Amino acid sequence: MNLMSRTPRIELLLQPREVLNLDNQQRMAIECKNGVIWVTCAGEPGDHILQAGRRYVPKTKGTIVIEAIDEARVDIEEHK
Repeated sequence: MNLMSRTPRIELLLQPREVLNLDNQQRMAIECKNGVIWVTCAGEPGDHILQAGRRYVPKTKGTIVIEAIDEARVDIEEHK
């Protein structure tokens, strides 16, 4: 799934193994509200596994890929 939004915050429900590609041209924060997600950001070493209650703010403006390990609810919002 590719996502384009001009709202400051969105909430998504991802099914297991569903993949989301984000163009991180503006700073954003990704929070796993429930379930487990895998997150990687182009230009950053390493990946991140986020469980419920964990938040990740990419340090670069590269493409972000999120994959749901389990059914997961994810909040994505502008980060200033």
